[in-house]
This record gives sequence, structure tokens and C-alpha cells, in this order.
Amino acid sequence: MRLSYLGPRGTYTEAAALLHDAAAELTPYPTVAGAVAAVREGAADAAVCALENSIEGSVSIETTDLLLDPATGMRVRGEVVLPIQHMLVGAPGLDPAQATAVYSHPNALGQCRQTLARLAPNAKPVAALSTTAAIEAALAQPGTLAIGGERAASIYNAHIYARDIGDEPGNATRFVVLALEDHPPTGDDKTSLAFTTAHDRPGSLVEVLQRFASRGINLTRIESRPTRRQLGTYIFWLDLQGHRTDPGLAEALREVEAIAHWLVVLGSYPRWAMD
Repeated sequence: MRLSYLGPRGTYTEAAALLHDAAAELTPYPTVAGAVAAVREGAADAAVCALENSIEGSVSIETTDLLLDPATGMRVRGEVVLPIQHMLVGAPGLDPAQATAVYSHPNALGQCRQTLARLAPNAKPVAALSTTAAIEAALAQPGTLAIGGERAASIYNAHIYARDIGDEPGNATRFVVLALEDHPPTGDDKTSLAFTTAHDRPGSLVEVLQRFASRGINLTRIESRPTRRQLGTYIFWLDLQGHRTDPGLAEALREVEAIAHWLVVLGSYPRWAMD
């Protein structure tokens, strides 16, 4: 298995890729779009991309947008839920209270906002493309810190000033595995789909959701994204329990297709088993 992921080495996405398949051949890319393009061009079998976090919600809007773009041809083939423990790191010999900046991925900065205000009150948050890139930036800029993982800190010989600095306990990020085809049924699956409704007709969203509720199909996630075509119009993303080929879900999808303005099934895949 060849997996592409948002690099460089040491990112949480790399950790998620290893959790998905420890024997896979991993190739880092500087952007999520680059990792997805590698699958489309045949350089990788699947791409591992961050999707949502338990503290900050959506991690990568880019992942969602790439999936919703029919030109990419991507489907969700799997998911990985990775426990997240952020470290406050930097060059040795710093006083975190005197640091002038702290680098990290925007979502990681948001997950540690309250703790940073206490540990590094003078540090300006600075966005980086990844947590590993943030550590590289902090080591190159005297008097600055970064938020990243323990493995990345070890790879780049950064000193850890504080451990597990997320604002809430149980921090976890969900990653999706994207490929050109989704996964066959396993008996314990999830399905992701996206749709739009008539935005000016009362009850149009409820009408769609009722098709699943009436069959006892559990929704595990719902999110809205602007259609980018008209203010106040949205694409709804749903995650459901079940495989798209299950008789009850297949019947519900046929009914939704008949009443929705637009519907695309983004893929069915094994449900991640939480320990």
C-alpha cells in the first residue's frame, strides 16, 4: 500500500497513516491537494487527510472541498481516529513566558488557545502549513516556540517545554483515507454523502433527514458548507452508520436523490473502532 499524506515527516497525519497501515510505503507532500493529486495521478494508492477535531471541529476545509469537487474523483475508503497530545516545543534554553511567537497549524493553535495564554502570554500565534513545519520554523527563529507532536520534536531535536497542552481532555482528530474507490461492505460501516436542498422551501432539510430517521439509520455527523454560488445556500455533509449497499440505506438514498436538488455519495468504509 502506497499512502500519501501532508508532510513533512513527524506530522499527525503521518501518525494516522501509520495507524491505518503500519507496513505502507509513505510519501509526504507539502499540501493536502498534493497528497490527493498523487492518488489521482497513480503515484499513491490512497491519501490520508485530516477532517475533524474533537475541540475545534473541521480541521481541513481543503479536504472537504477536494472531496466535493467531482474533478478529483476521490472517495472515502477508510477513517482513522488519532488521539492528539500537543507539545509546546522550541530550541533549548528558552523561557516560554518570554517567547515572542508560537508557530503551528491554525487548528492546533485553536486547540491550545487557553493553555497558550497561560504558558506563553507574550507569544503571537503564527500559522504554519503543518505542526512539523511549525517546529522547523521555531528552531530557525530565536525566541519562538511551536506546537507539535512528540515524534516531530524528537526528529528535529526540539526541547519539550510542556506536554499535552490541549485545552480539553480526550483531544482526538479524525482522518479520512481517500482513494479512487470506496470500501466493500464489512458489516460495521459508515457512509459519507453530500447534498443540497431547495433553500427557499421550509422543511426541505428535515424532509431529507426524515428519510434516514424513519429507517433507524443513525447520523454521526452533519456539517454545512457554502455552495459558493449564492449567499445563504449550503451543501450539507452527512456521515451515517451503514454501507451504501445495505438495503435500508440504499432505499433511503434513492428517496433522497428524488427530493434533493443534488446528491453525491462520497463513499462507504469500515467504521473506526474506538478503544
